[in-house]
Amino acid sequence: MKYNIPKEIRSKPKLFGLEMRELVIFLISFIFIFTVMKDLVHSAFTIPYFIVSGIALLWALMPSSNNPGVKNYMSAYLFFKHNSHTYHSIDSNKILNTLMYGDKEKEGGRIRNDQTRG
Repeated sequence: MKYNIPKEIRSKPKLFGLEMRELVIFLISFIFIFTVMKDLVHSAFTIPYFIVSGIALLWALMPSSNNPGVKNYMSAYLFFKHNSHTYHSIDSNKILNTLMYGDKEKEGGRIRNDQTRG
């Protein structure tokens, strides 16, 4: 007898291809944009406002191209939440280290003499 083993054990419930949290965010944003904010837009710009707002909502729910596994709305949240006072060190000798130690695994852990002389 052959048993099918599920590949994903912890799947989140989805409706219309969206997780429940995303669906709630979409519905609240939809109601806010198309009812409350509609009164703040001039009548000549109502249709372009609806088009741009709809495209922005769809973009926010799409997967992020820079952060795999994260939606665009979450990427925007993380961007604005970013602490600009956090220090991240930058490896200033990255090229030199690659030249000196890049072939270390290929040579069995030894560094060639011509690379160490500089």
